[in-house]
Amino acid sequence: MREDLIRAEILATLASEPLNRSQVAARLGLGVATVSEHTRRLIELGYLRELPPQVAGPGRPRVPLEVVPDAAYTLGLRVHHTHLVGVLMRTNGSEVSRFTLPFDPHADPAGQLAKACLEVLADPETGDRVRGIGLAVPGVIDPAKGVVRMSPHLGWSDLPLRPLLADRLPVPVLIDNDTRASTTAELLFGTGRDHDDFLVLAVGGGVGMGIVLGRRLHRGPDGVAGEFGHVPVDPSGPPCVCGRRGCLETYAADYALAERAHERGLTPAVVPVAELHRLASADAPGVRALMAEAGATLGRAAAGVVNVLAVRALTLIGESHVLWPYFEPGFRPAVEGGVLSGLEITVRQWDDSAHARGAASLVLATTLASR
Repeated sequence: MREDLIRAEILATLASEPLNRSQVAARLGLGVATVSEHTRRLIELGYLRELPPQVAGPGRPRVPLEVVPDAAYTLGLRVHHTHLVGVLMRTNGSEVSRFTLPFDPHADPAGQLAKACLEVLADPETGDRVRGIGLAVPGVIDPAKGVVRMSPHLGWSDLPLRPLLADRLPVPVLIDNDTRASTTAELLFGTGRDHDDFLVLAVGGGVGMGIVLGRRLHRGPDGVAGEFGHVPVDPSGPPCVCGRRGCLETYAADYALAERAHERGLTPAVVPVAELHRLASADAPGVRALMAEAGATLGRAAAGVVNVLAVRALTLIGESHVLWPYFEPGFRPAVEGGVLSGLEITVRQWDDSAHARGAASLVLATTLASR
């Protein structure tokens, strides 16, 4: 495990309650000497502090540690094709503040992003404690180079976003795919509390998958891992935004559901997710069956990944979580009938700031504690 990630995991482990070094080591599966080394550095940085020693039985007193939540902040931005959502996050993962701004991906996107970040950095109460900025962007992202290789939803191709921002901002900038950003938050503060290996399935305007194995987020060469929405389902299926046909996304993403509902005559026009949810809630003819079909398609594909990687936990996130009650009748039987062993399925409540919190977690997992 990288040293900066170890420190981030220690901060996340201590976020909810004070623990001594032995307890932290046991929670993370690390040696006490390793934890002691990293906690010493975190105390020097001002991110941790020692509490009065506790005496419990024979032996040396145990010294609990707690996070200093306002010692530093990380800023995360979720980039959407119509707006930006920003979250300023403490070292314990809690929010300081959030904001939403309009965004046009075709009008100097780096300039708009830099302006939004500089406004946060200029805040006299919190700005000087922001240690880094994370961006969660839909599409194929190369996080090592900070390049958006392909983002059909934003209309970007080979955009060197991080280099453009690095010239305008005084703190480190990280960029990653939005699903992987949220998977980082799950690793530190969610599913990763109980599992070293798990999947995060994101369903909304697209379909993505975060993969954590051995407490490491798998990105693959050039950041192409996790494009679950482009798993081929039917070569003669609907055209996909990637240029191919019959990708999983064309059966399960919210735009695909809306198009299919219209094609089947279930709606008079292509409608937003909120209207699909209303129709499903009202048990409008054919809508729940459409959702169940999409859920089954997702479930069969997910079961294949579960079997290949032998994970035992899957967490669902994304804008389409409101449709889960109508996905589930198709999804769960398809997964349970396809996996070789038991699978824990968790559905996260979702709001528009979730990917932004994930982007802030990217900084926590790398830049914040690396000094």
